[in-house]
Amino acid sequence: MTKPFSTNPRLAGWVPSPQQIKTIEEARHLLGLVPEEDGDATNRLRVNTLNVYSRLHPELTDSQQLIEDAFEFLAKQVDQRRRSKTKRNPRQRQGF
Repeated sequence: MTKPFSTNPRLAGWVPSPQQIKTIEEARHLLGLVPEEDGDATNRLRVNTLNVYSRLHPELTDSQQLIEDAFEFLAKQVDQRRRSKTKRNPRQRQGF
């Protein structure tokens, strides 16, 4: 591979296995995603989510399971950050 698989700088050194590439590409196809560099911000977020989750869980070989698990992971991360922000700034909870 001559260029990194992902544009995410944290994944720059990651070389996915052929099985991971196949699983990710199948998941992208199921979601109707375009290549990372060609899409809009939502497309890039989805592609990056699949890449990150695949990096964290190389044992996943089912593309549908990758989609479900990756986006559940993303939802938990967003919720965790939101809760963290409201703990640091309690005024957010009051609608200020």
